[in-house]
Amino acid sequence: MNFVIVGTNFISDTLLAAANTLNDFNLYAVCSRAVSSGEAFLAKHPQNAQAKIFTSIEQVCQDHNVDAVYIAAPNSLHKQYAVMCLEAGKHVLGEKPSAANSKELASIIATAKKHQRLYMEAMMTTHLPNFARLQQAMVKIGTPRKYIGQYSQYSSRYDKYKNGERPNTFLPEFANGALVDLGIYPLYLLIALWGAPKSVSASGVLLDTGVDGAGDVLLNYADKQAVISYSKISQGDNITEIQGELGRIRIEAVSQLKKIEFIANNGERELMSIAFDEHFMKFEVEHFMQMVSQKKLQSDINTHQLARNVMAVLDEARKQLGVIYPNDTVS
Repeated sequence: MNFVIVGTNFISDTLLAAANTLNDFNLYAVCSRAVSSGEAFLAKHPQNAQAKIFTSIEQVCQDHNVDAVYIAAPNSLHKQYAVMCLEAGKHVLGEKPSAANSKELASIIATAKKHQRLYMEAMMTTHLPNFARLQQAMVKIGTPRKYIGQYSQYSSRYDKYKNGERPNTFLPEFANGALVDLGIYPLYLLIALWGAPKSVSASGVLLDTGVDGAGDVLLNYADKQAVISYSKISQGDNITEIQGELGRIRIEAVSQLKKIEFIANNGERELMSIAFDEHFMKFEVEHFMQMVSQKKLQSDINTHQLARNVMAVLDEARKQLGVIYPNDTVS
């Protein structure tokens, strides 16, 4: 399957290295703003040296040899690029968050349906082998009561911000912030397991650029509740726990599910996870290609409704935090 990767950041490097282990994957081209950055990207992946370099999304759309597009451009461009590619008949794997807000996501999904093309949000966690093991382990904790999800990682760009620079990761014009960058991982996992919450309450630390540097989101499910704690301006152990009446599940590295352990109320422990695969992004790409081959218009794992439910929480949390993107007024 001929793919184009749009965006040449580290996540694109990680995805390409993983996708190269799949027989049906072919990097047809990379799309970057400059030929030089496209060349630098391909130089890190000798296996893909013959790939084309596009410098605009229009070029991607016009090439009839392109089957699918992985969009890892800035969040603020996700909707525009996804809609253009879908209208051009390309299947789209869109990096998380799927869009800047729910209105943009609705436009992507409507376009995918209209043009009979697959759109899938590229949230890797739910495609990992250990996610299925987590689902199977849930019965062990009995009646679930509490979910505590943490992802706090001191940003390598935060020091630049403190020195007066304006890195994209802390700018609302790129639809960024700690919630949509890091908090989305424990949030997505939560909603994949428990569905949409009854209510949402959010508070956080806003930077002077207008985006959140850290925060907490409380989600109520009537008979259980969850809290998502996240930060790009501090570092945490990043342990997620799902607590029930019979015990708890402890997760290391919530985005990658590196280790999952069941701990009974009496202290007995049982390892539930299998060994971590360093090419962890290959599973979502493999699933995406399977959905295309089966002529599915949406994933049966990362469904459109799951994307909607997650985005609805992101919208409400941002509203309460006071984080407003330019995309919110034009989408």
